[in-house]
Amino acid sequence: MRSVLPFLLLLALPAALAAQPAAAPAPAGSLFLSPMGEPFRSAGRADDTAGAWFAAADRDGDGAITAAEHRGDAARFFASLDGDGDGELEPAEIARYENEVAPEVQVGLQMRGTGFGDWRGPGSRRRRMLLYDEGLEGAGRYSFLNIPQPVIAADSDMDRGVSGDEFARAADGRFALLDKDRDGRLTPAELPPLPRPRLRKRRDDEADGPRPFRQSPDG
Repeated sequence: MRSVLPFLLLLALPAALAAQPAAAPAPAGSLFLSPMGEPFRSAGRADDTAGAWFAAADRDGDGAITAAEHRGDAARFFASLDGDGDGELEPAEIARYENEVAPEVQVGLQMRGTGFGDWRGPGSRRRRMLLYDEGLEGAGRYSFLNIPQPVIAADSDMDRGVSGDEFARAADGRFALLDKDRDGRLTPAELPPLPRPRLRKRRDDEADGPRPFRQSPDG
């Protein structure tokens, strides 16, 4: 009997493991995409990821970002994407940005059947999905400017690549859009509010395939 017991325990182990409830996914944290598309992430929902970008771009710590500081911040991010250091973001490097660095910029990602947001609880198939205002796509859901793909948007000559000069010019243009009082300085009070999504619960009977989001009558 003593020799048979370990064998019986091994047979029972898979069934015992299958009976364990699946662990719920970790809750989504906070995400901010800078005007040039750099992601700033945090595990805490209430963490100020936009403030983290601002502090990093404000090199002299005087509480404002100048045009030169914004251009320098863009150049630093550009260098992090330019894997071969040739001064040009080529299609492969742009694809890496879209798929690895900031996959949230992919237009239509928010429409996948799995949705975004939190699970209601362990073992539940119901989840809450984030609804953004119509017209907000890609990076526009996490940034001050509604530019779905901020890196490729800097490709001014439409050659499917982005040079350092193009990225710098795009940085200046986006700075001008944010610099409402035209004083050459961005302060936290001057920056627009970030998009605030609404939550919609996913019904158990909804299909797993892609489906468009629509705001419910009660918001």
